[in-house]
This record gives sequence, C-alpha cells and structure tokens, in this order.
Amino acid sequence: MEEPLSLRRIFTLDNEPNEKHYYPIFIIFMSVLHISIHLLIYINSLSKEPSLSRSLYDIGMRYLPCMRPASDDIRLRQAGCKLSNQNKTCYYDDVLRETCFSFMYPHQLWRMITSNLLHGDWAHLSSNVFTQLLWGIPLERKYGSIRIIIIYWLCTLSASLTSTMFRTNAFGIGASGSLDGIRLFFSMERLMAIKTNTDERRRLFIIIQLLIVVVVLKRITIFTISSRQVRIGHAAHFGGGLMGFLLGIGMFGCPWPWNNEHCISQRTCRRVAIVFVSLYFLMTVTIFFVRDIPPPK
Repeated sequence: MEEPLSLRRIFTLDNEPNEKHYYPIFIIFMSVLHISIHLLIYINSLSKEPSLSRSLYDIGMRYLPCMRPASDDIRLRQAGCKLSNQNKTCYYDDVLRETCFSFMYPHQLWRMITSNLLHGDWAHLSSNVFTQLLWGIPLERKYGSIRIIIIYWLCTLSASLTSTMFRTNAFGIGASGSLDGIRLFFSMERLMAIKTNTDERRRLFIIIQLLIVVVVLKRITIFTISSRQVRIGHAAHFGGGLMGFLLGIGMFGCPWPWNNEHCISQRTCRRVAIVFVSLYFLMTVTIFFVRDIPPPK
C-alpha cells in the first residue's frame, strides 16, 4: 500500500498526510468556460454565416488601439479602408471603430480579461486547459479558491499589460500568459516546500514532482509549439510569469539554497516582492495610458 500512496503524493502539494483540502471550483469552472466558448466558436464557424465566431474574437481579443484613445494626430490620419458601408479613403479612427465595434470604443478595457477566454484552435485550447488543470487544481485544493482567483487574474492583467507594452499593434488571445504565472507560482511553492521539509524522502518526491509537471511538461509544450510554427506572445508569457514569481515570493518567501530560518529575512523578502508587484503594475499601467498607439501601417 505504501508505493501507490507515495506515487499519488507526487501529484499533490501535501507536506503531511491527510491535510485539509478545498474543492478546486474556480480552476474547473475556468476550464469548462474555456472549452464551452471555443466549442461555441467552432460550431458557429462551420455554419454558412459564422458571424458569431468573428464577433467573439473581434470584441474579446487583446488589441491596444481598441483599449485606449489615440492622439488626434494618429486618429485623424487618412487610411485606405473598405468598411461595410463605403469603399474609399477614410480616417484611421473609422478603421479602428469598425474593427473594435463602437460600443465603449476606445475604452474597451475588458479585453485585458476576455482575451484569456479565447483560443486559436483545439491544440491551443487543449494545451492550456491541460496545464491549467495540472497546476491549478493542486494549488486550489491546498490554498483555496479566493487566493487562486486573485493570483490567476493578477497574472492575467500583468500578461495583458506587458503584451500591450511590447506588441502595440498586434492581436492577442489565449490563457498562456496567466498559466505561466501559475507555473512560476507553483514552482516557488514547491521550492519552499523543499527548503522547509526535513524528510529527505519527501524532498525527493517534490524534486521529482517539479521535474515531471514543470520542467518536462514545459519542454514538451515548447517542442510542440515549435513544430507547429505558431506565433507566440513572449511579452504576455513574461508578464504573467514575472507576476506569478513575485506573488510566490510574496506569499512563501525566498527559497534560499541555504537553510536560512530567520523570520526577519523572510519577512523582508516578502515585503520586497509585494513592493515590486506594486511598482510593476504602476509602471505598466502608466505606460499603457501615457504612450500613444502606433500609427497605421
């Protein structure tokens, strides 16, 4: 009976047997929501008039010109366009209004969140949902839904803000940035478990767990994406991953390689991480609202 129990514990975050567990309601809900939205888009795309699919992508994808006003110099530039009701030279603002929908244009800030819910194809969706369940369920079972909801959406916002800093005129969809944050948060939690756990056998389990569900899985994902030659939003991945890393330090402390048990040192480490989180959001939000959108190509 000991070996099956040990193998099962590799895929949990329990430091001790029979720890209290929460129901992973949020992660399962998000996974079902991702699948349902993409299934709806797929079914509609098979119809003769896939207007719903196009509308969901158009109104939900991350696109900076739809999310903040442009200066008059950019907005009133002439651009060749073919709108639904005319075929002549028009202003760049007309092109954006047609692309973004007129509702709340150009203040469609919900795109920072809704871009997380959209995926390019079934391979994109299945990869994200699988890793979301693999990393998210153990975290939510151990730390509860409220903490994971906060971490998940902070990583989503960080991924979106970072993406709009570096990819100012590109469309963005997918939950990969958020999941890179969950992956780094998961890794920080496991590294601190290695540091604080005195049982050498349990430490070995945690190292194997990190190798299997983080390192090996990430290498497989990178290889799969490279073979499919898919364009990756590296900025979103960086922003989400950085936020997950900082939140992990803010919650668990610094996993120093030496056995440092000084409470003051760990408390300082947590506070510094939270300060960096605040400064990063302040910087990215400021750049988002201050910097002008790019001119039409």
